[in-house]
Amino acid sequence: MAQQTVERWRTAHVGKRGDRVRIGGQPVWQREWRWLNKNTVRLPHPLNTRDTFSFMICEIGNPNAPIRFAAAQIEPDMWAFYVPD
Repeated sequence: MAQQTVERWRTAHVGKRGDRVRIGGQPVWQREWRWLNKNTVRLPHPLNTRDTFSFMICEIGNPNAPIRFAAAQIEPDMWAFYVPD
């Protein structure tokens, strides 16, 4: 039986849609997001850890050296981002 590895995530940013957030040096809102196989991960709300949300696992940038992150809209126009730890 194959073992599954659990990816760990850490909070990267909480902010409004279209803000100037950069992940891995890339401006997130100015790049096309690639949602990886429609995968999601359940993670806590960064400001209220009692609540959890389903975060999309996405990549941006060069497909040969992608920048991976998890993103979810946690309130109207408010987004949270996690990055692999």
